[in-house]
Amino acid sequence: MAKPLARRRLGAVVEEIVIERLDEARTAFARLQDPADIEALHDFRVALRRLRSCLKDYARASLSETTNAAGVALPKRLRRQVRDLARRTNPARDAEVMLAWLEAGRDGASRAEQGAIDWWRERLRQEVHGHYQALGTEVARFPLLDAELRRLLGSPRFAKGSPRFGEAASLRLVVLSERLFAELAEIAGRVDEKALHRPRITAKRIRYLLRPWRDEDDLLKEAEVQMKRFQDVFGRLHDDLVRATALGEAARRHAQESMDERLACAVQDESARATAPVHLKGFMALSVTHEQQLAHDFAAAMALATGQRVRQLEQQLARAAERMKALAAKST
Repeated sequence: MAKPLARRRLGAVVEEIVIERLDEARTAFARLQDPADIEALHDFRVALRRLRSCLKDYARASLSETTNAAGVALPKRLRRQVRDLARRTNPARDAEVMLAWLEAGRDGASRAEQGAIDWWRERLRQEVHGHYQALGTEVARFPLLDAELRRLLGSPRFAKGSPRFGEAASLRLVVLSERLFAELAEIAGRVDEKALHRPRITAKRIRYLLRPWRDEDDLLKEAEVQMKRFQDVFGRLHDDLVRATALGEAARRHAQESMDERLACAVQDESARATAPVHLKGFMALSVTHEQQLAHDFAAAMALATGQRVRQLEQQLARAAERMKALAAKST
């Protein structure tokens, strides 16, 4: 009979998780060669983020924050390479998400909005193409990183890891939970985008930490479900904030191009008229609609970050940490 997850040694479990994440990244990496596979980049990024989160949470330095328990010994250089590789995919994915948002909203948009969307969409498609060309060079190093990480698996630094996985996971969940609720308490309003961004990242790490426990215990499974909901709400708000910046930049770019065209016409024809940018009305309408969506999503995020709901989440994560610890101590 297989030993329960909570009672297995940290190194052995981390080794399995790392292999799973590398397998996922390797599969998605191969799919990046297919331009028609619009989810390949997303899947590659998710695998890298989950990989990095696992390596970071169970590294020796992370566990030593609150205990003398031995974590997994892994060169910081490799963790940084995973982080940097994931970050290099950001521009391409951001442009893809923006393009998908424009295309999804076009049919229901007004004629003025459609004009602005079409103008922006044409340029975004060019940006996505350029990002993917650059991305080929950036991600080409993944196979080498993949091979080096796999060579480390099975070595003493992984296989002889201590403590039990349930103990280590419980310790990390306590640390991350404290960080999450401290970050939520620091949110002063919409203007502080960094303060709004930090809880999303911490919540994502908590969810990744909880994922291996979904089939082990109902309480832990429900905690992971709740963190997924929390992450989704703050993720929508994050996308709104990124989109607001991009929308303003696109409107200004359109205005600049229009002004340059008018000036060129004036040089050729003194009777040329000074008119507003052709898609200004469309961009204004898009801005109003987007602001309404942002306000709605901000309110939804704040509903999770304050009052009774945040206290319930805090209690739920505390119970999850205690359950991990108890499962690790349970005799077979």
